[in-house]
Amino acid sequence: MPKRQEKAEGGRFFIKDYLLEPLTGLRRRLHRTPESGFALPATKACLQTALKAAGLAVEELGDGLVAELGNGGGRRVLLRADLDGLAVADGKDVPYRSRHQGFAHACGHDGHTAMLFGAMLLLKSCRLPGRVRFMFQPAEETPPGGAQAMLAAGVLKDVDAAFALHLVPQLPFGVVGIKAGVLMAATDNFRLVIRGSGGHGAMPHQAVDAVVVAAQTLLALQTLVSRQIDPLEPVVVTVGKITGGTAANVVAQEVVLEGTVRTLAPGLRQTMPQRLRTVAEGICLAFGARCQLEYSFGYPVLKNDQAMTELAAGAVVDSGLRQVILERPLLGGEDFAYLLEQVPGCMLFLGSGDEHFSYPLHHPCFDFNEAILPMGAKLLACLAEKALLV
Repeated sequence: MPKRQEKAEGGRFFIKDYLLEPLTGLRRRLHRTPESGFALPATKACLQTALKAAGLAVEELGDGLVAELGNGGGRRVLLRADLDGLAVADGKDVPYRSRHQGFAHACGHDGHTAMLFGAMLLLKSCRLPGRVRFMFQPAEETPPGGAQAMLAAGVLKDVDAAFALHLVPQLPFGVVGIKAGVLMAATDNFRLVIRGSGGHGAMPHQAVDAVVVAAQTLLALQTLVSRQIDPLEPVVVTVGKITGGTAANVVAQEVVLEGTVRTLAPGLRQTMPQRLRTVAEGICLAFGARCQLEYSFGYPVLKNDQAMTELAAGAVVDSGLRQVILERPLLGGEDFAYLLEQVPGCMLFLGSGDEHFSYPLHHPCFDFNEAILPMGAKLLACLAEKALLV
């Protein structure tokens, strides 16, 4: 990994030394008290305190927080950050380590929130030719997600464009990844219950072993990707959790497989439940077992608007940052996709990788160089200004 770049220069938002301290302070306070889903009382209180101290008003909307800056006329642009953490134990030995047992900010959402707060600080004294709406969203990590609740509450009312960024350690520090069109995958989940008949572990011939059937089913599900779908069509089928059995000497009567399916093509996505069901039912029939599939469609494909992506590329230049055009989408998912289904916009990836911060997203030890915070704040502010002038 290359060494980190120094603070961004260029454009009309110059990153002053004073900006790093408040953004780092907010990020660390959020990092110490991570919460998940929609239950974010400490997180919201921390952010509200920071906003009030900065003279910025905020209100509750759809279990999230919303603020606005600017004049009544002209265009309205939305900038979004996610508030929630993950149900992951914090593995770092740092002063700002999580104090909430079993929870951590392991996906950079504390950083996203701090950067959006920084964008507000940069924009609050500007004479904007329109209005900028700041969306602080809960439950990004918890399908069906917090975006839909805020959409239902009217967060996109009169909004002309929407933007967000996400920290990614796969990109070098300060480098912005950008891509028009499909950027992230649809994220669906499944729960497959396999039922056999229990018995004594010493007499398996008198029972139907749900563990053995589940093992055969798990292996057969892998052929969906390797042998039944066009190898040029991106798709992932992952079983991440298996539960079953009661004792070492008892033939298990029931085993539950839980997993995720990631696709980029809507047509293929719609076929996946029946594909999984056909494989599971066939294996179960061969062994005399039964099965039940619960399939939940999650976040849709995230697709960046072409014109807004070009505008975002200009904002990267204005921010003094380097950019790289991403050639391929990622199979991770984001409920920001729901916003982009309704208004044109773009999600950007902001690189946080360097030799000192190499852990991937969702790892218990994920962390980042906080010098990235003012850079992200400046990028978001530039995005808002450029989008207001379209």
